[in-house]
Amino acid sequence: MNRRHFLSLSGLVSGGCLIPASLARRIRETCIGNAQPLILAPEQALTRLYAQDYYGSFLLHLGDPNIEPEYPTLREFIEDKGFDPKKDKSLRKYLVEWRGYEPGFNEKEEGAIWSLKEELDEAIDGSELNNWLEWDFELRKSPMAQAFHYLQDLPLDGGGEGGGFQLGDLGFVEGDRPGSNLTYVEAADLATLACLQHRLNELNEGVKIEIC
Repeated sequence: MNRRHFLSLSGLVSGGCLIPASLARRIRETCIGNAQPLILAPEQALTRLYAQDYYGSFLLHLGDPNIEPEYPTLREFIEDKGFDPKKDKSLRKYLVEWRGYEPGFNEKEEGAIWSLKEELDEAIDGSELNNWLEWDFELRKSPMAQAFHYLQDLPLDGGGEGGGFQLGDLGFVEGDRPGSNLTYVEAADLATLACLQHRLNELNEGVKIEIC
Protein backbone atom coordinates (compact mmCIF):
# COMPACT_ATOMS: atom_id res chain seq x y z
CA MET A 1 0.00 0.00 0.00
CA ASN A 2 2.31 2.72 1.27
CA ARG A 3 -0.30 5.48 1.13
CA ARG A 4 -0.09 8.55 3.32
CA HIS A 5 -2.08 11.73 3.64
CA PHE A 6 -2.14 14.59 6.12
CA LEU A 7 -4.72 16.75 7.79
CA SER A 8 -3.39 20.17 8.81
CA LEU A 9 -4.92 21.74 11.89
CA SER A 10 -4.88 25.52 11.93
CA GLY A 11 -6.04 28.50 13.94
CA LEU A 12 -7.20 31.82 12.57
CA VAL A 13 -6.82 35.22 14.14
CA SER A 14 -10.47 36.06 13.50
CA GLY A 15 -13.57 34.62 11.87
CA GLY A 16 -14.91 31.09 11.79
CA CYS A 17 -12.28 28.35 11.87
CA LEU A 18 -11.51 24.84 12.99
CA ILE A 19 -9.81 26.06 16.17
CA PRO A 20 -11.16 29.27 17.79
CA ALA A 21 -8.57 32.03 17.95
CA SER A 22 -8.45 32.18 21.76
CA LEU A 23 -7.94 28.42 22.05
CA ALA A 24 -5.42 28.43 19.21
CA ARG A 25 -3.30 30.99 21.07
CA ARG A 26 -3.55 28.94 24.26
CA ILE A 27 -2.47 25.80 22.41
CA ARG A 28 0.49 27.61 20.90
CA GLU A 29 1.59 28.97 24.27
CA THR A 30 1.10 25.73 26.22
CA CYS A 31 1.97 22.99 23.76
CA ILE A 32 4.48 24.71 21.50
CA GLY A 33 5.93 27.37 23.76
CA ASN A 34 6.06 25.38 27.02
CA ALA A 35 6.00 21.82 25.59
CA GLN A 36 3.14 20.86 27.92
CA PRO A 37 -0.04 18.92 27.03
CA LEU A 38 -3.42 20.61 26.86
CA ILE A 39 -6.15 17.98 26.70
CA LEU A 40 -9.53 19.63 27.36
CA ALA A 41 -11.59 16.43 27.40
CA PRO A 42 -15.25 16.06 28.41
CA GLU A 43 -15.84 14.88 31.97
CA GLN A 44 -18.11 12.04 30.88
CA ALA A 45 -15.90 10.57 28.17
CA LEU A 46 -16.99 7.05 27.24
CA THR A 47 -14.00 6.14 25.07
CA ARG A 48 -10.24 6.56 25.35
CA LEU A 49 -8.01 7.40 22.40
CA TYR A 50 -4.49 6.64 23.58
CA ALA A 51 -1.60 8.73 22.26
CA GLN A 52 1.65 6.79 22.60
CA ASP A 53 4.87 8.80 22.48
CA TYR A 54 6.93 7.89 19.42
CA TYR A 55 10.17 9.88 19.18
CA GLY A 56 8.40 13.19 19.79
CA SER A 57 5.28 12.46 17.78
CA PHE A 58 2.35 10.29 18.92
CA LEU A 59 0.79 7.11 17.53
CA LEU A 60 -2.94 6.91 18.21
CA HIS A 61 -4.66 3.78 19.53
CA LEU A 62 -8.38 3.15 19.95
CA GLY A 63 -7.95 0.81 22.92
CA ASP A 64 -5.08 0.02 25.28
CA PRO A 65 -1.86 -0.24 23.20
CA ASN A 66 -0.27 -2.57 25.76
CA ILE A 67 -2.88 -5.35 25.63
CA GLU A 68 -1.78 -8.44 23.73
CA PRO A 69 -4.09 -9.32 20.83
CA GLU A 70 -6.51 -12.20 21.29
CA TYR A 71 -5.86 -14.60 18.45
CA PRO A 72 -8.89 -16.15 16.75
CA THR A 73 -9.53 -19.87 16.77
CA LEU A 74 -8.97 -21.85 13.62
CA ARG A 75 -12.77 -22.14 13.29
CA GLU A 76 -13.11 -18.33 13.32
CA PHE A 77 -10.23 -17.94 10.88
CA ILE A 78 -11.69 -20.50 8.46
CA GLU A 79 -15.11 -18.83 8.59
CA ASP A 80 -13.58 -15.39 8.07
CA LYS A 81 -11.87 -16.65 4.92
CA GLY A 82 -15.18 -17.84 3.50
CA PHE A 83 -15.08 -21.56 4.28
CA ASP A 84 -17.60 -23.65 6.24
CA PRO A 85 -15.97 -25.66 9.06
CA LYS A 86 -19.10 -27.86 9.28
CA LYS A 87 -18.72 -29.20 5.74
CA ASP A 88 -15.99 -31.64 4.69
CA LYS A 89 -16.08 -30.37 1.12
CA SER A 90 -15.33 -26.86 2.30
CA LEU A 91 -12.58 -28.07 4.65
CA ARG A 92 -11.03 -30.03 1.78
CA LYS A 93 -10.94 -26.82 -0.27
CA TYR A 94 -9.40 -24.99 2.69
CA LEU A 95 -6.62 -27.58 2.94
CA VAL A 96 -5.84 -27.12 -0.73
CA GLU A 97 -5.87 -23.31 -0.67
CA TRP A 98 -4.29 -22.69 2.71
CA ARG A 99 -2.19 -25.72 3.61
CA GLY A 100 -0.77 -26.69 0.28
CA TYR A 101 -2.59 -29.98 -0.36
CA GLU A 102 -2.91 -31.13 -3.95
CA PRO A 103 -6.43 -30.85 -5.42
CA GLY A 104 -8.21 -34.23 -5.24
CA PHE A 105 -5.88 -35.65 -2.58
CA ASN A 106 -6.58 -39.35 -2.10
CA GLU A 107 -8.48 -41.22 0.58
CA LYS A 108 -5.36 -42.12 2.53
CA GLU A 109 -5.01 -38.43 3.21
CA GLU A 110 -8.62 -37.99 4.30
CA GLY A 111 -7.29 -38.08 7.85
CA ALA A 112 -6.14 -34.52 7.21
CA ILE A 113 -9.77 -33.36 7.34
CA TRP A 114 -10.33 -35.18 10.63
CA SER A 115 -7.11 -33.70 12.00
CA LEU A 116 -8.21 -30.23 10.90
CA LYS A 117 -11.49 -30.65 12.78
CA GLU A 118 -9.50 -31.46 15.92
CA GLU A 119 -7.80 -28.05 15.65
CA LEU A 120 -10.93 -25.97 15.11
CA ASP A 121 -11.24 -24.67 18.66
CA GLU A 122 -7.53 -23.97 19.12
CA ALA A 123 -5.91 -20.58 18.55
CA ILE A 124 -4.30 -20.23 15.15
CA ASP A 125 -0.54 -20.46 14.75
CA GLY A 126 2.05 -20.88 12.02
CA SER A 127 1.24 -19.49 8.58
CA GLU A 128 -2.38 -18.79 9.50
CA LEU A 129 -1.29 -16.64 12.43
CA ASN A 130 1.21 -14.78 10.25
CA ASN A 131 -1.52 -14.11 7.70
CA TRP A 132 -3.94 -12.90 10.38
CA LEU A 133 -1.37 -10.56 11.91
CA GLU A 134 -0.43 -9.07 8.54
CA TRP A 135 -3.84 -8.78 6.89
CA ASP A 136 -6.48 -8.74 9.63
CA PHE A 137 -4.71 -7.30 12.66
CA GLU A 138 -2.49 -4.66 11.07
CA LEU A 139 -5.11 -3.51 8.57
CA ARG A 140 -8.29 -3.58 10.66
CA LYS A 141 -8.18 -4.98 14.18
CA SER A 142 -5.16 -3.55 15.98
CA PRO A 143 -5.78 -0.55 18.27
CA MET A 144 -3.81 1.60 15.81
CA ALA A 145 -5.81 0.41 12.80
CA GLN A 146 -9.08 0.95 14.68
CA ALA A 147 -8.00 4.53 15.49
CA PHE A 148 -7.21 5.06 11.80
CA HIS A 149 -10.61 3.89 10.59
CA TYR A 150 -12.46 5.73 13.36
CA LEU A 151 -10.77 9.08 12.72
CA GLN A 152 -10.83 8.71 8.94
CA ASP A 153 -14.62 8.53 9.02
CA LEU A 154 -14.99 11.77 11.00
CA PRO A 155 -15.26 15.28 9.45
CA LEU A 156 -12.17 16.46 11.29
CA ASP A 157 -11.48 19.44 9.08
CA GLY A 158 -14.95 20.86 9.67
CA GLY A 159 -15.12 21.89 6.04
CA GLY A 160 -12.95 24.92 6.79
CA GLU A 161 -10.26 26.45 4.62
CA GLY A 162 -6.62 26.97 5.49
CA GLY A 163 -5.34 30.24 6.90
CA GLY A 164 -3.77 31.79 9.96
CA PHE A 165 -1.04 29.76 11.67
CA GLN A 166 -0.59 26.02 11.49
CA LEU A 167 -0.88 24.17 14.77
CA GLY A 168 -0.16 20.59 13.77
CA ASP A 169 -0.61 17.65 11.45
CA LEU A 170 -2.34 14.30 11.60
CA GLY A 171 -0.72 11.75 9.30
CA PHE A 172 -2.93 8.89 8.07
CA VAL A 173 -0.66 6.03 7.00
CA GLU A 174 -1.50 2.79 5.21
CA GLY A 175 1.76 0.89 4.86
CA ASP A 176 4.79 2.69 6.27
CA ARG A 177 7.14 0.92 3.85
CA PRO A 178 6.87 -1.30 0.77
CA GLY A 179 5.28 -4.64 1.68
CA SER A 180 3.88 -3.36 4.98
CA ASN A 181 0.20 -3.29 5.92
CA LEU A 182 0.74 -1.29 9.12
CA THR A 183 -2.17 1.14 9.38
CA TYR A 184 -2.09 4.03 11.83
CA VAL A 185 -2.54 7.73 12.57
CA GLU A 186 0.41 9.80 13.74
CA ALA A 187 -0.06 13.12 15.54
CA ALA A 188 2.89 15.40 14.93
CA ASP A 189 3.08 16.87 18.42
CA LEU A 190 1.23 17.97 21.58
CA ALA A 191 -0.45 20.84 19.74
CA THR A 192 -1.96 18.37 17.26
CA LEU A 193 -3.40 16.33 20.13
CA ALA A 194 -4.92 19.45 21.69
CA CYS A 195 -6.53 20.42 18.37
CA LEU A 196 -7.82 16.91 17.80
CA GLN A 197 -9.36 16.79 21.26
CA HIS A 198 -11.13 20.08 20.59
CA ARG A 199 -12.55 18.79 17.32
CA LEU A 200 -13.73 15.54 18.92
CA ASN A 201 -15.49 17.64 21.56
CA GLU A 202 -17.19 19.71 18.85
CA LEU A 203 -18.44 16.50 17.24
CA ASN A 204 -19.79 15.23 20.60
CA GLU A 205 -17.82 12.01 20.24
CA GLY A 206 -17.42 11.47 23.99
CA VAL A 207 -13.74 10.62 23.53
CA LYS A 208 -10.81 11.54 25.75
CA ILE A 209 -7.26 11.57 24.40
CA GLU A 210 -4.94 10.03 26.97
CA ILE A 211 -1.19 10.45 26.56
CA CYS A 212 0.81 7.36 27.51
